[in-house]
Amino acid sequence: MPKLTSEILLKKGNPKSSSLKELKKLNLSKMHLETKDVDPKLFSRMINLEELDVSGNLLSEIPCSLMLHNLRVLNFRDNQVEDITVLKEFPNLEEVIYEENMYLTISDNHKVFCLLPKLKRLNNKDITSLANHVRFVNHRELNSRVEAYWEKNYKDKFLKETSLERVKAVRKDFKKNVVDHVRYGPNSLKDFTKWKVQLIAENLLSSILDSNKNGPQAVLEQSCADSDTFKALPSSVTKKRVGDHPAQSPRKKFRITEEIASVNLSPQVSKKRQEGSPRITPIKQKPTDSPQRILSDAKFTKYPTVALKSTPSKKPTTTGKTSNTGKQNIPQKHIITKELDVEPLHILQCHSKNNRSDDFRTQLWACAFEPDLDNSSSRVIATCGGDSICVIDCETGKVMKKYKVIGEEFFTLAWTTLTMITKAGQKRKINILAAGGKLGVIKLIHPNVSLAYGDIKAHKKAISIMSFSPKQETFLFTGSYDKRILLWDIGVPDFEYNFRASQLLTLDTSSTPLRICPVPAYPDQYLMAACEDGCFVYDIKLTKNQGKRSHEAEFNFPVYKKETKKAKFHLVDGLAFLNEDLIASKSALQGSIYIWSWEQSFKTKKSKGNKELDAVILAELKWSNTDLPYLTLSASFEGEFWPERSSSASAKPETTNTKDMLCIFCGDEAGKVWIYNLESCKEELINGTLSHKLKDPTKVVDWPSVASGQDNVQATMINTVAVDRTLQYLVALTDKNLIAIWKIL
Repeated sequence: MPKLTSEILLKKGNPKSSSLKELKKLNLSKMHLETKDVDPKLFSRMINLEELDVSGNLLSEIPCSLMLHNLRVLNFRDNQVEDITVLKEFPNLEEVIYEENMYLTISDNHKVFCLLPKLKRLNNKDITSLANHVRFVNHRELNSRVEAYWEKNYKDKFLKETSLERVKAVRKDFKKNVVDHVRYGPNSLKDFTKWKVQLIAENLLSSILDSNKNGPQAVLEQSCADSDTFKALPSSVTKKRVGDHPAQSPRKKFRITEEIASVNLSPQVSKKRQEGSPRITPIKQKPTDSPQRILSDAKFTKYPTVALKSTPSKKPTTTGKTSNTGKQNIPQKHIITKELDVEPLHILQCHSKNNRSDDFRTQLWACAFEPDLDNSSSRVIATCGGDSICVIDCETGKVMKKYKVIGEEFFTLAWTTLTMITKAGQKRKINILAAGGKLGVIKLIHPNVSLAYGDIKAHKKAISIMSFSPKQETFLFTGSYDKRILLWDIGVPDFEYNFRASQLLTLDTSSTPLRICPVPAYPDQYLMAACEDGCFVYDIKLTKNQGKRSHEAEFNFPVYKKETKKAKFHLVDGLAFLNEDLIASKSALQGSIYIWSWEQSFKTKKSKGNKELDAVILAELKWSNTDLPYLTLSASFEGEFWPERSSSASAKPETTNTKDMLCIFCGDEAGKVWIYNLESCKEELINGTLSHKLKDPTKVVDWPSVASGQDNVQATMINTVAVDRTLQYLVALTDKNLIAIWKIL
């Protein structure tokens, strides 16, 4: 085969062009190419190349300095490549195929995981969960062992040496012996372990030299710089966790006496404890076990009839057009696309125990709209409560799917969009639903095909809340009554729904987490957690040493100053972001909702030792003066999902534009939904201008008059509310097994 020329590359590339820099894809397979035929200078001109196929050739190595920084897919299957460390020159690779290179082993697979931080598929298999486990959990263990070996055998000797030659000798001896003494994992990964230990040792020595530049050690800096090293990510050992038996269902409690005021508001916890060693890794599906199709279609299930007493009027039943003082609300200053008038569409009773029509005791706890897959607004919502999960069409009121687990009580759920590879090798986006509750197990469900395909034993106590990362679609945060927030990588199922899950991080809390929100401006770095004893922020960077961490800071609110023995305000049960900076939160018993700034509040953290920060309150919204906790709020920003993850983030329906609207929704103990449209003060809030006036709600929507059979259904407590991305539907879940759906006009 003659040496490659620009003419050959243009002929084999796509799209067709007269310039190499315009090429996106290049297929050079089965051309009998040898390494000498690949000219780095020629390839470096293809600055926009994203996919390269050199399979079926005679390459003994991938040439250096190809300068293909935008390369996402590389296929060098069926060659004679012996070393894959050169792949670090392509940091944006997401998929690599190198099967049938007889010299490459499973150790090389693990090396690739470390060299390519964005790699998702290797040899036509999803490796996200395994790769992240190697990058973070495996690394922490090896890093800890290398540091321990250094501390025990070389630290004192190294620092006491005064001779340059002796310092070099100690350094050389350490690098030689640490590879032989630090062992971890199976023998099949022995080569990878030695390679990784060598990198960690080099990185450790470099960090020591950086902190000890005076004296004889300084001479070693150049030798370290000259060595071909790969900077390892610092980490530490993940500690085992101790858990208890699952907690019971949360129950609302009134605070009207001194005795009741002293009772802990947290949901009741069983005193029984489960014996045995704690489980760190998730329960994996056995290879012989096939996923169970236990998600039923609604057409096979009959539900009790709960009807509106009268036909809904186009004019909704609302109050709040005037304030309690009789004064009209200030007119809107900005043109908006939604007036937030509503009309009731449906009242559903679909979580009944044993499908009983008289079940008005089952509490419903969480709901979330399905993400979009086809550039249209989703009208499908998932709800959970009791032992079941329902998937509902908001427009028709039809319960499309129902998933039931005997003995479970679901408290929380969350959606994510994954890219599955079909049996034919095609990429297909699918929406996966994760749910959890009393049993401490994460249930993974693909509702579209009626398939519950996996369980992850996440906690020894009940799961109280969960949330997917906005940046990493497989990263799932779960909060529990065991006072921990865990970060899981749930992996991507293959076409047979086999998957691998891995625990990546443990965050310790001092009480039960009730709400968790990644900070939109820093989704890979900070996580907000509203707990029963306050509002906290955690550093979630996986490149840090600690695999187990406490909170980075705690936010204090003005209402804390009003605390007495009878009234405790640290239970923060509402937390949501309005945009990348503005936060809405509330405490139980507060009677109002705070709007505050993340940036202004967090920048007051001046030192690592300063963990208590005052939240910078920009506005305060009037809300119900109730004694009941666990009544959560939601914001229109949550309905936007996350631009990085939404398949249709840039394609909004033409009829509605709500992207920049600031809206808050919160139910109360009387079955009312309080709606706050903050367009009138949007500019002041975004500019960080403080308002000292208590703001009234835009409107308060009354509970619809409904009947079940011959019995009237009285007003009920609303545990949570949700709105879709384009503000078409408002959904409220109650403590009486009722779901209310309104159409937003």
